[in-house]
Amino acid sequence: MIQRIQTLFLLAVAVLSGLLLTGNLVQLSTPGGTLFNLGFNGLGENGGGIIQRLWPMSVILALVPLLAVTAIFLYKKRNLQMRLTMIALLLSLGTVILGAFYIVTFDRKIDVTVVWTVKAVFPLLSAILSWLAYRAILKDEMKVRSYNRLR
Repeated sequence: MIQRIQTLFLLAVAVLSGLLLTGNLVQLSTPGGTLFNLGFNGLGENGGGIIQRLWPMSVILALVPLLAVTAIFLYKKRNLQMRLTMIALLLSLGTVILGAFYIVTFDRKIDVTVVWTVKAVFPLLSAILSWLAYRAILKDEMKVRSYNRLR
């Protein structure tokens, strides 16, 4: 069962979420020309140090690839695999919501303009791929249940 389509979806989730652990999700620009970066390490100045550590964001960004890789190897326990995939989906959506919260909060303190990067879309793509993996695992589970009824 490890060669199923959900394995590819979960692998893509792990890769996309793993890429979020490096670099910046979003850049914030002030009218004075100062650039701030929002990423795994927290909120920091461009080329400078970290201004504020954002632990909830860091924990969520680290958990999603870990859950996706763990779910890949739980192919014999489909119910647990479905639960972990759903948790990864919810955490990916939580990343989007938490990132928006941090941007709005920082915008209230200092007037900033958001400069979007490609990585800003990765949590949403991870959520969609997790949902597709969940559906594929559910189809497998239904197929196994139907075969058990025939016996």
